[in-house]
Amino acid sequence: MVDALGVPGLIMGGAIALFAVALVVGMVVRAVRAPSGHRMREAFGPLAGAGETYQELHTGQRGLQDSIIESVQEQEHGRRSTNDRKHTR
Repeated sequence: MVDALGVPGLIMGGAIALFAVALVVGMVVRAVRAPSGHRMREAFGPLAGAGETYQELHTGQRGLQDSIIESVQEQEHGRRSTNDRKHTR
């Protein structure tokens, strides 16, 4: 198989394997350092964020996190205007 791909294929395969190992080590380190009860979120959070960014770029639509932030801001803005009306009376 090395003869078919040659040295460039072997180098590329090694680089991909090294990248995968770096991701796994990083996820394990983040999981170990995270407080109890938040380990999975801390470990896989960056990977999920990267997937969401990829999806945003691929589809051209906002991601879930941006949608949630916008929704919360709209609710806060709506509440403020309601509270402002109560205070002006």
